[in-house]
Amino acid sequence: MNSAALSLAASMFEVAGSDNDALADTDTELYILGIKYKTPNDADAILHDVASRFWFTYRTGFVPIGGPSGPVKDTGWGCMMRCGQMMMAEGYLRFFLPAGRNFRWRPNLTDSVYWEILNMFIDKRHSSYSIHQIVQMGHSEGKEIGQWFGPNTIAQVLKRIASNEFDKQVNVHVAMDNTLVLDEIRKLCQPNVKGRKSSKKSNDNPQTWKPLVIIIPLRLGLSDVNTEYIDQLKLCFRLPQTLGCIGGKPNHAHYFIGYLESDELLYLDPHVTQSYVDTTTTTDDTTYHCDRVNRMKFSSLDPSLALAFACKTEADFNDLIAKLKENLPLRPMFEICEANPFNLQNKKAEHHGVLTLSSDDDFEVV
Repeated sequence: MNSAALSLAASMFEVAGSDNDALADTDTELYILGIKYKTPNDADAILHDVASRFWFTYRTGFVPIGGPSGPVKDTGWGCMMRCGQMMMAEGYLRFFLPAGRNFRWRPNLTDSVYWEILNMFIDKRHSSYSIHQIVQMGHSEGKEIGQWFGPNTIAQVLKRIASNEFDKQVNVHVAMDNTLVLDEIRKLCQPNVKGRKSSKKSNDNPQTWKPLVIIIPLRLGLSDVNTEYIDQLKLCFRLPQTLGCIGGKPNHAHYFIGYLESDELLYLDPHVTQSYVDTTTTTDDTTYHCDRVNRMKFSSLDPSLALAFACKTEADFNDLIAKLKENLPLRPMFEICEANPFNLQNKKAEHHGVLTLSSDDDFEVV
């Protein structure tokens, strides 16, 4: 891996967590995006897993955003956008690489699909999920160029971008009002199938289901996360469909990918400014991966966050919902309903593709 990137990541690790000991020096169980590990025996496998996730950070030296006088770096304001990119790219790896969640990165990969996915996220004006596309989508809906996004805003922007007709089509459903409405998701992922009920045959046929990313923006307290939700967050990190969660406040957003039993979160940190690397012209992708994992106490987590899940098939979706219904307590972080329990206004807003980009501070506190 690029030595500069490693040294930056290492220094970031040293200052970020409440406990600076390396994972290899601990003796605990942990989960990373649905996979269980045990330290110290699995330390190498853990780092390889972490290094296989895309690491999108602040960049400098890209083409100006919005015109010749626009910003050429996103340091100080782009961290939540980078977290959204990491979360979304993880979904694409699950959906389109044969290994799915078991994909493991190494330098000099020759897999063309891997490179296609990476190039959807690099900082080129016409890349599908580039910082340029994200900022411009927000700008068209009232966000200033260079303005920080919150979890709800980036979720809505990713949904809008994903609705474009890419070669690799992915649906994004953003659950609003702390409610996951199953009928809305089925209509989204099965647009040509009306009035049908789930069947074993359809579950086994991915051609009737468009790959789905579910994003659930939440606010789990006023200034701190209510402790009763910590076990629910842990449950979500254990599920095989999890894409982790993104969260934080201005200049301090992270992509959370798992947790230790010692009540610490594991996360990737975008707050490292690296030079822009165009992977359409070079095969050096080392600055897009990091083999260090950061740690944070659950008590330090900002209550404004967004959970995400990836369902490649209808069977994945049904399994996710069954596990959530079975394991979430009587006072869950979010509700699961077959039909929309709210008024026509929400349906109307979704029908017209309305973005409420100023609503990051307007969540209902649960």
